[in-house]
Amino acid sequence: MDRSIKVKKLDTDPKGRTIAISDIHADCDSYLALLDKIHYQKNVDRLIIVGDFLEKGIQNLEILHLLMKQAETEDIHLVMGNCDFVCKNALYSYRLNFLKKVLLQRKESILHEMAQAIGITFNEQTNMEVFAQKLRQHFLKELSFVNDLPHVIETNDSLYVHAALQTPEHFGDDFKEVINASFFSEGNTYFPKRVIVGHMPVTEYCHRIADFNPYYNSRMNVYSIDGGNVVKGKIGQLNALIFQDNHVSMDYVSHLPKIKVKHTTRPKNALPFFITWNKGQVEIRKEKGHQLLVYNSYLNREFWVPKSYLVNGKANEYTNYEMPLEKGEIVELVRIDQKRAQIKKNGRLGWTYIDHLEFL
Repeated sequence: MDRSIKVKKLDTDPKGRTIAISDIHADCDSYLALLDKIHYQKNVDRLIIVGDFLEKGIQNLEILHLLMKQAETEDIHLVMGNCDFVCKNALYSYRLNFLKKVLLQRKESILHEMAQAIGITFNEQTNMEVFAQKLRQHFLKELSFVNDLPHVIETNDSLYVHAALQTPEHFGDDFKEVINASFFSEGNTYFPKRVIVGHMPVTEYCHRIADFNPYYNSRMNVYSIDGGNVVKGKIGQLNALIFQDNHVSMDYVSHLPKIKVKHTTRPKNALPFFITWNKGQVEIRKEKGHQLLVYNSYLNREFWVPKSYLVNGKANEYTNYEMPLEKGEIVELVRIDQKRAQIKKNGRLGWTYIDHLEFL
C-alpha cells in the first residue's frame, strides 16, 4: 500500500463562505441539522469535511451516500480520517486481523452496515478474506470513494487535515502521521497558512472550564474543531467553523434537551477544574452515600464526585464549575444528580442547582 501523504489543492476561492465540519461520526441527522442551522447554500458556500465522517454512529451508509452525492454536485471536499480508514482495510484486505478486532469491539461501523445490507453475518468465526471480498463485490463504489480521498486539502489561505502536520514545509512521511496523531494543538510550530484539524475533541485541551466550541491556538495558527459529536455521547456537539472574508464564526448542534433558567446566579468559582478523558484516571479514597472522594494525579488534588461520573476508573467530564445564569435564557441539560444538574451553555459545561431551572 502506498503510504505517502496525498494533498489536494484548491486554487479558486468559493463564491460565499468556507465551512469546515469534522468528526460527524455517522450522525447524518446532526449533519443535516447543522447545515440547516447555518443556512448552507449549495454551490455558493464551500464545505470541507475534515475527516472521521464514518464509524461510531448509526447512520454510516446514509452519511456516506449523502456525501458522495454532494461531492458530485456541490462545492464540497473531504479529507480522510483515521476512522474512515476501515474502508481501505476492506478494499485492500489490509491488516485484516487488526480489522477483525476493531469490528468485534465497535458495533457501529460502516462495514457492519454494509454486511447487514447484503445479508452476511460477522462474528469471531468470520473469515475476513471472504468478508472483505463480499463487501468489495457489492460496495466497490463506496469503498473506492473513501480510498481516493486526500489526506490534506490546501487552499490559498488554509490547510485542512484530520489530525496533524509536521511543519509548513513538510507535512509528514506517512499518512498515519496526519490522520492519527494526538494533541497536535499543544505544539508550538507556527503555520503561515491557518490549519484546521479535527480528531482530538477540543475538551481534551481544557483543564479549567470545559468548552466544546472550536479552539484556536494562536502560537500555531491552528483551529481544532472536533466537538466530541457521538464519541462524547449526548454531551458532545457537531461544530461548524465558518470563514467569510476576514471574519471567523462558529455554530453547532447537539442532542441535548433545552431548558429555561428561572433565576439569575452569580457564583464565585475561585478554582474551577475539569477532568478530561485522557487525564481522568482517579484513585478512590473514601465513599460516602452516592459520593466518592477521589484523587487525580494530573491535577494533584482530592475532590468529591458523584458515583455516576466514575466509568472504568475515570471521572472524565466532571467539573466543579458552577455556571453563571441569566433568568429566561436557555441552557442544555446533560444530567441530574441529586439537587444538582450538569448543563451546557453556549458550548461550555458546568453545573447549577436544579432549583434554578424550569422543569415542565
